[in-house]
Amino acid sequence: MNHLNLWTKILCVALLFFTACQKKGGKAELEQGKLLYQTHCAACHGASGNGRGPMAGNLFPKPRDLTSGILKFRTTRGPIPADIDMLQTMKVGIPGSSMPGWDLLGTREWKAILAYVKSLSPRLAHQAPGPFVEIPQEPKPTADATALGHQLYIKSGCSACHGLQGHGDGASAATLKDVWGQPILPRDLTRGPLKWGNTAKDIYRTLLLGIPGTPMPSFENTFAPDQLWNLVHYLQSIKKPLPEGYDASKPARNLVKVEKIKGDLPVDRQGDVWTGIKGTPIFLKPLWHEPNSPEWLEVKALHNDKEAVFLIRWQDARMDLQVNQSDAVSLQFPREKISSPAELPFLGLGIASEGIDNYSWEANDPPNSESKGIYENGVWHVLIKRKLPGEKTGYLSFLLWDASLPEHSGPEGFSEWMLYELK
Repeated sequence: MNHLNLWTKILCVALLFFTACQKKGGKAELEQGKLLYQTHCAACHGASGNGRGPMAGNLFPKPRDLTSGILKFRTTRGPIPADIDMLQTMKVGIPGSSMPGWDLLGTREWKAILAYVKSLSPRLAHQAPGPFVEIPQEPKPTADATALGHQLYIKSGCSACHGLQGHGDGASAATLKDVWGQPILPRDLTRGPLKWGNTAKDIYRTLLLGIPGTPMPSFENTFAPDQLWNLVHYLQSIKKPLPEGYDASKPARNLVKVEKIKGDLPVDRQGDVWTGIKGTPIFLKPLWHEPNSPEWLEVKALHNDKEAVFLIRWQDARMDLQVNQSDAVSLQFPREKISSPAELPFLGLGIASEGIDNYSWEANDPPNSESKGIYENGVWHVLIKRKLPGEKTGYLSFLLWDASLPEHSGPEGFSEWMLYELK
């Protein structure tokens, strides 16, 4: 009898837990899931789940049609993902797309949304997932194995979509479409977190199973396990490391610590008070995918019990100061007091009517007491100040505009809702 690896055992236990909980749920759970879905998901995925929400026209890649039951990521055999797979997508989102993660929500909320999303598709509601996929033991990476993986990458046609260097710019990239006929772009394999995990086993699983609904095929019947591992090791060799301290799989990635100081807050980025303050890397999701769209910014934060100041930094190849289109960054906060993440408003992307307050800076604004920025050596350094509402914890999100890129509706990048904590 084959033994499941530890991760698969954990998934199985979690699946049994969620399945048992669902059986105890019912109408109240579906109603809660529907309310959360309408607040946070329907604007993109549509009220019925058909992927045609009011924001869908401003998004690329397009939101998934949930009614089809064809979902991208699974750890199971066959077309139906396990509940734990859908929960994982909800928790961490999908890098390279506008799908944010919701690690802030609790188990009850995840379970409610899951139940409602499954109710939108007969396929998900009534068909059972297959058995979990077992991943064979990973061999030790070597230079020879990586070189063989590179050869396989070229010979198998990976470069036709993902490009010779893995930047998502292959000869076929611009012609790709999903099963609904919508244009779709291959992921730049060198940037940011990958869509379905960054560990060697995660990458192996993606190569083994492919991504349903997209041109990404399964290689299970094409390559032997040792060949797949060689390809995994090559892909790992071309991937830029994630920022220090960032782990896409851990909820702590969504925590911004605001350190306390005495006296006045600093008025520029060069004050000694910033020394020793560790920056928090913030991963951004694009509304509209562009190859050079910013994926990261870093934030440091201080407070003196009355106000807080956020020092935000990001790389930008060009300083843009046009009157009607300039580089910009914004912090957004829920307008009302939030006692639970389930009460958070829709991210809104700066829409004041959604119960959100914005604290913004634009590159063509004159410096003032609330915000100022300086561009040095390809990096923007921006300070934004706000009064504190009185609570020790709260929620915020980041929005970023890069005027060097083609103009689309909304910012070039945004973060999911994050938690800030006054130290």
